[in-house]
Amino acid sequence: MKLSELIKYLPNKQIMGNLEIPIQGITYDSRRVSKDFLFAAIRGQHLDGSRFIPDAIKYGASAILTEEPFSATSAAQIVVPDAREAMAKLSSLFYGEPSQKMTLIGITGTNGKTTITYLVESIFRAAGFHAGVVGTINYRYADKIFNAPHTTPEAPDLQRVFNEMVDNNVTHCVMEVSSHSLAQKRVDGSRFIGSVFTNLTQDHLDYHKTMEEYFESKSRLFTDFVAEEENGFSVINIDDPWGLKLNSKLKTQNSKLRTIRYSLRQDAEIQPAKTLFYEKGIEAILNTSIGSVKISSPLLGEYNLQNIMAAVGIGIGLGLDRRVIENGIANLKRVNGRLERILSNDGFQAVVDYAHTGDALERVLNTLRPLTKGRLITIFGCGGDRDRGKRPIMGEIATRLSNFTIITSDNPRSEGPMEIIKEIEGGIKNGTMVQDFKVLTPNSELRTVYAVIPDRREAIKAAVKMALPQDIILVAGKGHEDYQIIGSKKIPFDDTKEIRKAMEQRGILKVAG
Repeated sequence: MKLSELIKYLPNKQIMGNLEIPIQGITYDSRRVSKDFLFAAIRGQHLDGSRFIPDAIKYGASAILTEEPFSATSAAQIVVPDAREAMAKLSSLFYGEPSQKMTLIGITGTNGKTTITYLVESIFRAAGFHAGVVGTINYRYADKIFNAPHTTPEAPDLQRVFNEMVDNNVTHCVMEVSSHSLAQKRVDGSRFIGSVFTNLTQDHLDYHKTMEEYFESKSRLFTDFVAEEENGFSVINIDDPWGLKLNSKLKTQNSKLRTIRYSLRQDAEIQPAKTLFYEKGIEAILNTSIGSVKISSPLLGEYNLQNIMAAVGIGIGLGLDRRVIENGIANLKRVNGRLERILSNDGFQAVVDYAHTGDALERVLNTLRPLTKGRLITIFGCGGDRDRGKRPIMGEIATRLSNFTIITSDNPRSEGPMEIIKEIEGGIKNGTMVQDFKVLTPNSELRTVYAVIPDRREAIKAAVKMALPQDIILVAGKGHEDYQIIGSKKIPFDDTKEIRKAMEQRGILKVAG
């Protein structure tokens, strides 16, 4: 594609240089530049891409997309007010606007996004669609699975993935849309037919600064994308106060947009008529606009019923038969790192979950509490170089809702593990730190008792070693992640594997749940 064709419809641009040159690719990373690439000099949190323009030209870039003219170059320059926005739109055009060639659904919110993408993918398959997924755990389509370095890729990478999906006959794609990607305009140039808002709780305030700013970023998926579609629809959790706010905002700004609300406790387009939560999953009947939808799922707890209701909303929005929706929900057996169970033959079990916010941790603990006949033991930490405000919140929640808590490391990154732990401890009310939690019997009342074991492997080993029959161990925070980031090093570490190793050392590993 010639540069003149690529930028033809780009508004508010200044042009310098030859526009008739061919463009063979678009990238924001100078190390990935090849001959005749367009290099987008975007501003990051820590680095300004304009610093790398000389490197990009050296590696073969024939055109530069920038917000400030660069004097020492013969390469063509496209100067725009917002390089990120322009990069996203040009990336879509370069790959032939692939999102226009399939049905694209976006899932946003603090918690629940990954599980909902798995549920929607299963519904797509039950409907006979060729499904694609872009999410936190991986990107997958046509029996291919790729690691996900980001929940939502940068625009050139995202549009390339979309294009590959189209080339592999994907008809329907569901993707997690992070607040960062919306704020940074990574998904601009993409066409979303439907969207889900799950909830909004404290997270990423190191980036967004305020909850209102966080909310406004999430809202873009609905106001700037789905609302522009003639047949667009949005699925919103109105049990969440920010969901109610979004619902009101959409009514005010675009009364024509179809909104499908779901709620456990209020009148809504999707709400439960009957529910049963037990140790093997969920049985429920949902009242919906297409009649009663019967739910039978091995996923656990009330908040997974909310995730299921969101997925049902997508099915309804797409006009699917309720039997297809029911089968899709029933066919999903588990989600990696989301309430994933590892069973022992000694009568206790461990559960791995990605919960890394206060709200998510509280939801998981409230799910496991009714299922726990012995002690509920929680192991968790908080990530370094991330929102510090949630650390004491998570400390308070874990110790309030568990019989015993082990505070450990998550991904400390450049921070000292003990400094993070001290901030977690700051939220513990009247807490007692002990060295041995055998002091708590299965019949003990809940009390604020905890231990500190900074080494995550040792924390898991200690809990497994001391677990009694009917106990449940929750290992929270990392879920599907198979690494730990300590300093600048990314080392292999998988909670599920560490639990199994610890059980094997005790000679009690049964099966993976």
